[in-house]
Amino acid sequence: MATIMTINQLVTKMIQEKVIDERVPWHWSWGDRQKCAAFFIDIFTNVDGTIIEYRHLPEYEGVIDWMTDTDDNGLLLSGDGGRGKSIILNYVLPVLFRMKGKGFRSVSAQDLYKTHPYQQNCGYYQRPETYLDLLERSPFQAIDELGVEGMYNDYGEKCEGINLILNAAERYHRPVFITTNLTEQQILNRYGDRTFDPCRTVKFNGESLR
Repeated sequence: MATIMTINQLVTKMIQEKVIDERVPWHWSWGDRQKCAAFFIDIFTNVDGTIIEYRHLPEYEGVIDWMTDTDDNGLLLSGDGGRGKSIILNYVLPVLFRMKGKGFRSVSAQDLYKTHPYQQNCGYYQRPETYLDLLERSPFQAIDELGVEGMYNDYGEKCEGINLILNAAERYHRPVFITTNLTEQQILNRYGDRTFDPCRTVKFNGESLR
């Protein structure tokens, strides 16, 4: 006699068999606000050996807020350069993710369409895989310096590469992490408002500390 499964059991089985993708909310926390602030400062000062004296900028409070509860969002760090956006994306976040037992690695926007070094042998009719291809499959999609890349040309069809990443994020319900020197209006003009959908925006405004 065949076993009758509940809908929940059937869905679980189909997810395990990779027939459908699991879509779950993404809520992480590294503790209360005091603990998150301490973690942020400790990591920031340890990963950047060029710092002579740490300056806690107002923008960092937005990242610390996110650390207390990711609330199903990645991060969009936008605005003026030289205030720590790339340090946070490329160094602070990987340490935070390692604390959760997860890997995190960003891709520079200028490298999006380059062939990645882990390229496997491809067939005659296949194009080499790019960093963009890797990001589309990554559970945590992270791009540094969005805005410096050109258009993506896939067999003569041109599009913004970020749109392919956002499509994957929407389909698989993944958080996206972005740094950019573009203003909010420039982001809207070039990429559209859906760029903001999977992210919590933190604006960086002020003179460069470099």
